[in-house]
Amino acid sequence: MDPSYDMIILGSGTSAFAAARKASSLGARVLMVEQSRLGGTCVNWGCVPSKTLIHHASEYAVAARLAAAAGDAPPRVPDGRWLLESKERAVDSVRQEHYQSALDDDPLIDIMHGRGRFLSPHSLQVGDEILTAERFLVATGGYPRTLALPGLEEAGYLNSYSALNLTKPPASLLILGGGVIAVEMGQMFARFGTRVTIIERGRTLLREFDRRLTRTFAELLHQDGVSFEFEFEAREIERHGDQLCLREASGGADRCFTAERLMLAVGTAPATRDIGLDKAGVELNVGGFIQVDSYMRTSAENIWAAGDVTGPPLIAPAGAREGEVAVVNMLDPDARRRIDHHTSPMAVFVEPELATVGINARQAAEEGIEADESYFDLSHVAKAHVMGGRRGGFVLTAARESGRLLGTQILAPRAADIIHQAALAVRCGLTVRDLSECVHAYPTIADGLRLAALEHARLFDVDIDRSNFSGIRETGRAEP
Repeated sequence: MDPSYDMIILGSGTSAFAAARKASSLGARVLMVEQSRLGGTCVNWGCVPSKTLIHHASEYAVAARLAAAAGDAPPRVPDGRWLLESKERAVDSVRQEHYQSALDDDPLIDIMHGRGRFLSPHSLQVGDEILTAERFLVATGGYPRTLALPGLEEAGYLNSYSALNLTKPPASLLILGGGVIAVEMGQMFARFGTRVTIIERGRTLLREFDRRLTRTFAELLHQDGVSFEFEFEAREIERHGDQLCLREASGGADRCFTAERLMLAVGTAPATRDIGLDKAGVELNVGGFIQVDSYMRTSAENIWAAGDVTGPPLIAPAGAREGEVAVVNMLDPDARRRIDHHTSPMAVFVEPELATVGINARQAAEEGIEADESYFDLSHVAKAHVMGGRRGGFVLTAARESGRLLGTQILAPRAADIIHQAALAVRCGLTVRDLSECVHAYPTIADGLRLAALEHARLFDVDIDRSNFSGIRETGRAEP
């Protein structure tokens, strides 16, 4: 093995690949060590395959709604094997065109297949070879977390990986967890005809979102056939023939929910096991993730880390940015680039979509910032009427004194695209006045962000050009 690499990266997923490309652009030679498939979790088992099936479920739901509105017979549920083939085509295409082709064209990046284990802060064993380097980046990602639940292994269970490989949707499904994966997969399976029950130990879905948005979304999800059970502490699981029972014994009552299959959606665990981090002097935090500072440095002087292995926000694009920041700091210690996830957007790929960026009023107060928060209903946006989906809204948080936008949350069609406008505003320190004066195409859902800014200004008497209220009444309702 050629020892002249400027850095060695553990992993080849989104974070690792972005880091390698950044290093190459700066003239560095890079070796990526990958124990499985090029592209990591997002390409092979997470984002790409799940969003492919979610997209097909959405298309099927639209066809079913149109058929019902026209009085036609409902469309046939897509064949399970065809769905799997479509998913694999998408995975293969992204892996080849976005990853493998980039490696083929870049002489400064090599990949070595095998499991890497640190022997010391400067040496890594891969198979029978010992590799040395001055710099390492750990970007091994994560995997679906499981639970020490009595009877779980015997009863059999699904996770967010294995559920995507079913050749036929189950007749009924319990999903344990109330986060992003639970609602995305729950809606998808429900649209393919599965009777879905989401079981959450807390009091609400999607705790990172405003309750005004999640309450509305829960009602919409219920219309898709998804039911919910909150404040449920799972104790054990039993299988009886083709049915399993998820049981909780609480306060003398014995509650049991039954279904054909159970899926765990209880979070992400870091892929740190058996890679020699203890021998490298890399410390973990209380959650088991690699502890890093804002420069993405670990406790070992020559080792950095990025992506899911370092903990939240646990979203691929944020991990990619972490990898890029780490590489710049690795190659130029004086650069001192920092990561700030206040400007990293996150989306939930359900229908309608949920998206968020920045902080809310409570978080602003915790940071010592006086802030105001407003809610603007989606029904006031003309495009929502055009699309026939008027339920949703915009939540804006802005600094009280300056009007600077601090955060935005959206429940609306195409929210995952629209949120980037808010992300840019947060990143650049724009105000609600700036947003209100940005001319939008009409009719669009994105215009709701402008209207929400106008409504925020009205509610909190922000200094704003009132002539820009054309198209909106003083109540915040769109003109017909």
